[in-house]
Amino acid sequence: MYRLTDEGRRALAEWLGTPAAFPRVQNEAAVRLLGAEFADPATVLEGLRGLRSEIASGHEWLDRAEEREPGLPHRERVLGINRRLARRMLEAQAAWLDEVEAELGGS
Repeated sequence: MYRLTDEGRRALAEWLGTPAAFPRVQNEAAVRLLGAEFADPATVLEGLRGLRSEIASGHEWLDRAEEREPGLPHRERVLGINRRLARRMLEAQAAWLDEVEAELGGS
C-alpha cells in the first residue's frame, strides 16, 4: 500500500491541473503496412493477422477488469471511463485490420 504525503498531494493536484499532452501512438502494425510495397500482400497480411488474437485477449482482459470495478467504488467511475476508451481503441484496431485485409485482398 502506498500513501501520499501532504507535499505529494499538493504536487499531484498541481500536475492534474496542467494541460495533458495528446497521446503518442506507437503502432508497429501501421509501420508494417507502410512497408507493404516491399513484400507480397499475403506476407504482410500474415504478419498482421496475429493482431486478432491480441485484440480478443484485450477484450477478455477488459471484461475481467469490468467485473472488478465495483470492488473499488472510489475509483469505479474513472476506471469505467478508461476501460471504455481501451475498448474503443481495440475496436478501432480491429476495424483498421478489416480495412487492411479488404485493401490487400485478404478475406
